[in-house]
Amino acid sequence: MTEQELIEEGFERVEVPKWESGDKSSYYYYKLDLNPHFTFISNANDEVYNKTWKVTCFEIDVIIKDIVDLQTLIALNKKWSKNK
Repeated sequence: MTEQELIEEGFERVEVPKWESGDKSSYYYYKLDLNPHFTFISNANDEVYNKTWKVTCFEIDVIIKDIVDLQTLIALNKKWSKNK
């Protein structure tokens, strides 16, 4: 998936300055909190190859590489949240 697709799905860009990370340079990643117990986090911009981003969800131990899969999970969460 692309960086633009993450933005379009509502992901927020998180900046990590080099002084905070201890790395040689600053970097950023994207994050989307679906609810207090379910968060998607992308790889960092310095880990992106061929402009292809990945998203991890630690709560369900999965790496998502396809935007359609990600959109499906987001839609399911919205649906389930309405049914509470």
